[in-house]
Amino acid sequence: MTALERRLGTTMPPGYAEFMATYGEGSICDALYAWGPDRILESLDAARESWGESWFWEHPDLVPADFAAAVPVGASPSGDQVALVPGRGLVVLPRHSDDVIEVGTSYTDLVRWCTSGRLGAAHEVLWFESWAQQSCLENWSGGELDQVQDAIAGLALHVALDASRTDARTFLIPAMGGHVFVLRTSGDGDLYVHVRFEPEYVTPYARVAAALLAVGSTRDGRWGAEPTA
Repeated sequence: MTALERRLGTTMPPGYAEFMATYGEGSICDALYAWGPDRILESLDAARESWGESWFWEHPDLVPADFAAAVPVGASPSGDQVALVPGRGLVVLPRHSDDVIEVGTSYTDLVRWCTSGRLGAAHEVLWFESWAQQSCLENWSGGELDQVQDAIAGLALHVALDASRTDARTFLIPAMGGHVFVLRTSGDGDLYVHVRFEPEYVTPYARVAAALLAVGSTRDGRWGAEPTA
């Protein structure tokens, strides 16, 4: 952290070092990508160049010159950018809006804002998935929404259910180091299911896979790590 701040010439937000020490780099509620020091440094020059050449946001008193020393610290899955403006705090540069949004001065402020519903869906359950380990990732399709949800819930493997979106459910399953995300797609009523699990947790994963197959879902593909036999 000291090397990062020395390279940046500024201090990171309160709570950032503690968050990285506890959790590391990863995704918070699939709403905020929390970047580690290496990714921040790798993205620094390109971000500043982009802000200098393609600035279109507006703010009452923040101007493009303020971002010459700004630091990219994260992003959202939708392409919203998160930046630290030295002496000012953390801001969000939305992809689909031209307003600079100030979200606070601490990393906790950032997490709360990004999961509050002002960026996307509001999350009552906060969860984190690390990028440190290589996971097994699968996409499934088919089946009825209620049947699939009941099948996964019936396994009693999940410790929490994120129902922040009206069209989706995320079952958080530490027993397999991941989750099951169930989404009703628009239009023809098709169902999309995403499964993430760690390679060594094949037994609980096998129960999830069997439950999906039993209600008519089909595995469309797998990538990432391969399960450990």
